[in-house]
Amino acid sequence: MSHKAALRISGGLLISTLLVAACGQTVSQSGADSASTTTLIGAKKFDPIPPPPAAATPAQKLTTPASYYEPVGPFFFYVETLTANVNPNKYGFAPTQPCIQTGVFKRGMKMVVRFEVLDVKAGKRITDKDAATIKLVLPHGEEVPGRWTIRGSAAALPDSAWMWDTSWDIPPDYPLGSLDYRITVTTKDGRTGTFIAPIQKTATVDTRVRIIE
Repeated sequence: MSHKAALRISGGLLISTLLVAACGQTVSQSGADSASTTTLIGAKKFDPIPPPPAAATPAQKLTTPASYYEPVGPFFFYVETLTANVNPNKYGFAPTQPCIQTGVFKRGMKMVVRFEVLDVKAGKRITDKDAATIKLVLPHGEEVPGRWTIRGSAAALPDSAWMWDTSWDIPPDYPLGSLDYRITVTTKDGRTGTFIAPIQKTATVDTRVRIIE
């Protein structure tokens, strides 16, 4: 699943995300060996589930954290995560469905992140002309720099959108489960901000980016 949300972040920052570059070229595939591919997302048909019985006790009442009512800024991020193009990455993996938004990635795949950063105070986008330092920060400490590029890379048409993007080849032995990545921005005047994806979290559901076998 992709993350499309704005939220307050550390350093008094508001962020929404948009990320990537690895979806530029497309190449044809022929003679693909179906036995060597894995279906990343699918669906099964089941009988309809009957409605649950009425709860014996009232549902828990949740309260909005105070931070949601505080001022936001100085930055706003829009962010997406998606699969790469059809070209194999450094581990020899290519997605069965290229360039689609998703929050689930198989070990060995390339995760593409594309995003836009808005300077709320200045009322403008952060672009390559702002000399800002922008990074994708991964849970294990690796930092991948962002780049300013046109969506579609070399294959893009002139009216394709420009934005920041980056990508990461997931090691074949990377730990399974949720991935707590961040995006950080530091402007030339010293202002900083961090994007952390908002989460829906229950006993059975966690909407963070997920790494699977």
